[in-house]
Amino acid sequence: MPFRWFGIAVVCLGLVAGCSSSEPEDETPIPDGLTEAEGDGQTAPPGATLPTPLTVQVGENGAPVQGQSVMWTVTAGGGSVSQSESTTGGDGRASTMWTLGPNAGTNRVEASATGLAGSPVVFNAVAATPSPPPNSVDVSVEDFFFDPSSARLAVGGTVTWTWGGAVSHNVTFSSGSSSDTQASGTFDRTFAAAGSYSYSCTIHPQMTGTINVE
Repeated sequence: MPFRWFGIAVVCLGLVAGCSSSEPEDETPIPDGLTEAEGDGQTAPPGATLPTPLTVQVGENGAPVQGQSVMWTVTAGGGSVSQSESTTGGDGRASTMWTLGPNAGTNRVEASATGLAGSPVVFNAVAATPSPPPNSVDVSVEDFFFDPSSARLAVGGTVTWTWGGAVSHNVTFSSGSSSDTQASGTFDRTFAAAGSYSYSCTIHPQMTGTINVE
């Protein structure tokens, strides 16, 4: 092979090698020891099971540690956990579900692993009694939506719809009293039984609302 063709071949091979090489993706290293992954700072009614599980992460030299035992202990609030001991999986994580205690106030759970830095990890939650529903609600009939579109109401309470837009609308339920089609004024309805009551404007079906009677 002539020298000049040999040189061109070497350059081309170098270009192909450069184009085909790929650098490894940058992965965030996992902190060493025991750390919180998710579940801290939740709020729910007393006695409720929190929606997000308590989860810890165990790492060593930036990588997840599998097979590490983690102990879960309720330290405040009188609640309970679904597992008092769990083991980390391939992702280095261990979890448990948390049910809050029967009274309003602060609840606390500690996750611990013997000999690990960061142990124990402390999780806090607040058991809060939800506020009672109101006895009256005001809903504005706008162009082309109800504001608010969803509302809570106590049994025996009354909702007042007030027309504020420039176009005629109505408040129509599948059963019980409904409003006329109108461009101004108000409409009242009292709800004597608990349940979820959906309504809409039959002229503009995209306008929908719900009254949740508790």
